[in-house]
Amino acid sequence: MKLLLFPLLTLTAFGEPLQSAKVTQAVNDVRVLAKSASPRAAQIGETISGSTSLQTGRKSRAELAFQDDTVTRLGQNSIFSFRSGGREVELKQGSVLLQVPKNAGGATIRTATVTAAITGTTSMFEYSPGQWVKLLTLEGTQKLYLKGQKEPVLVPAGQMIVMHPNARAIPAPITIDVAKLLATSALAGGSVFGPLPTSANEAIAQTVDQQKDAKRNGNLTPTRRVISGPGSRGSRSLTDARQPQRPAVEPERHGGIEPEPPTNPTFPGETGTQAPN
Repeated sequence: MKLLLFPLLTLTAFGEPLQSAKVTQAVNDVRVLAKSASPRAAQIGETISGSTSLQTGRKSRAELAFQDDTVTRLGQNSIFSFRSGGREVELKQGSVLLQVPKNAGGATIRTATVTAAITGTTSMFEYSPGQWVKLLTLEGTQKLYLKGQKEPVLVPAGQMIVMHPNARAIPAPITIDVAKLLATSALAGGSVFGPLPTSANEAIAQTVDQQKDAKRNGNLTPTRRVISGPGSRGSRSLTDARQPQRPAVEPERHGGIEPEPPTNPTFPGETGTQAPN
């Protein structure tokens, strides 16, 4: 089995320290990795803490619930770990959905080049080294910072950033059809894990309703561009008529090489069809 690690995710000190997490879902090949012990199959209901990690294999998923009701869902080919007594989880490659309750404090997600600050938000993240970083907000607002810069780019509900890991500028957010994303997402949809907490589902439903209203009023127009969101097969992008249009992905030059993420990067290891029209 391929062992993949994820970008560092650090939760701010405003919330209660994470002491342990309970395994609430384990789909297919999910293993517990503990120091000085062989990998073993994860058991639903067991608690992980300390330096223990959780690993998912191909076509496998896992869900963890922390004592402050923070929910973490891991995509396939992932390894998740955190340190008891702090608010850190580690993620070096792959995808994750993070749902932080509004009364649980904030979260800061770090990669080598960008930092996302969230509070009381449902967010999805995907990182493929040397290929792309994807950050999507389902409800609430995130702030995305480029390393060494103080001014953030706001990523509100229904928008996603797709960028090359070595980009020198954060591109404009893309507006994503959230309803179609949910229909194809293993992490955010209900087909694998079931519903998210009621408050998060209600907030996400508001995002969907707002997009429907904007489309009816002509402020959002569906495009032919299909972009794979974290943990999904594909979702149509939308054009916001109320805002000046900028390129969704702005390539940066590095020593004569112009790295640019593909217009439809596939979810690592995923196969399947595009989101339904």
